[in-house]
Amino acid sequence: MKIAVDLTPMRLGGENGGIKLAAMELLKGLQAQMGDQLQFIFFTADDTHHEVTALLRKCDFASCVLRRLGKGNLFPAIELATRSKILVRKLLKQHLPAVLYCPFGTLFFGFYGIPSVVTVVDTLHRDFPCSLPVQTREWRELQLRKLVGSADFFQVISAFTAERLKSLYKVSPKRIFITHLPIQGRLITVSAEREPFFFYPANFWVHKNHEILLIAYQIYLARCAGRRPWELLLTGHLDVRARLLQKLAADLDIAGHVKFLGHVTEKELAKLYSTASCLVFPSLHEGFGIPVVEAMAFGLPIICGQETSIPEIAGNAAFYTEMRNPHKLADALYTIAGNEALRSDLVALGKKRLKAFDFSLEVTRLAGHFVAAARQKHELKRTQRCLQNLKLSVVYYSRALARKALNAAIEIPARIE
Repeated sequence: MKIAVDLTPMRLGGENGGIKLAAMELLKGLQAQMGDQLQFIFFTADDTHHEVTALLRKCDFASCVLRRLGKGNLFPAIELATRSKILVRKLLKQHLPAVLYCPFGTLFFGFYGIPSVVTVVDTLHRDFPCSLPVQTREWRELQLRKLVGSADFFQVISAFTAERLKSLYKVSPKRIFITHLPIQGRLITVSAEREPFFFYPANFWVHKNHEILLIAYQIYLARCAGRRPWELLLTGHLDVRARLLQKLAADLDIAGHVKFLGHVTEKELAKLYSTASCLVFPSLHEGFGIPVVEAMAFGLPIICGQETSIPEIAGNAAFYTEMRNPHKLADALYTIAGNEALRSDLVALGKKRLKAFDFSLEVTRLAGHFVAAARQKHELKRTQRCLQNLKLSVVYYSRALARKALNAAIEIPARIE
């Protein structure tokens, strides 16, 4: 069976966060587990095409259908609506795939009568709207409303996200299936001594809650008078927010104890997990929470909150606290650092909890839904979908242009003054 895979939204490095890791690992798992039963046709962008070609077997094919390198934001958007669609249509007619798989949550090429499976990792824009710029929120809402009318199956990564799709968008449960993301097997344990530091691997997005963590860490340091404090190590794509957080650490006078390591390789990530003494995971919104299962696999105790999908994944194998309260988070840091017996108990519980997550089972489940999608009668009317999506796009771009015009009008007097 041939599967077309849209990887055009994939970005270099760690800009996509955990979904890029998950998508690549699931594709590798499908290749290893299903062999030649599945053949892949990959659609790529020019800046990440080389990463996708590393996946290719003799039976697979990859085509670069989007030019993005050095083009800004407007050119790729126009190309996706024009040249890319023409190229993809030709490729689909040539290869005749049974299913179109979209692991990055968008369905740019979904109007060719081919059943689609689309991944939705979270509903952050509806659950935690203040964490995103208004245009990003509206863009995500536009894409999800298009998916509701166009996608055949939704792959979600937790029961929490499944329930949010049903509640917010009235998606039928028959169209939703869950595949967890226990992709920790890609990381090789390094034989090394534990070092006294807290570890938080996450991009510096608002909902990842780094500000509260840094304030809590300052309180923790103040409480460590007479006791050697643990360091705090952070990894993630170094963007504008990362620089603001570095300044915050300096303003809080804790910069000497906090390291911003940037985006690290998997080898470096494995070494950090192997040498850390605790995972601190203050995120306020997660579709799954990959670092939680990674920490369990590497024998780390976990400090986390009870928001969204996190307790679904961590179960009883974590030290829970209130992640919006820096004093309570500081208490958790102090307690874990000073209680070796508690750390050992949490590690043991993590090893047991990890047995609930089987990567090969998730791969089999995904392959099974590809088969189900291929058998699905594509009953959604193309004309009706096109008109509906056109209406949604007109509303979105009208608001975007109006917002840009308003911002420009506000800036003019400021320039004059």
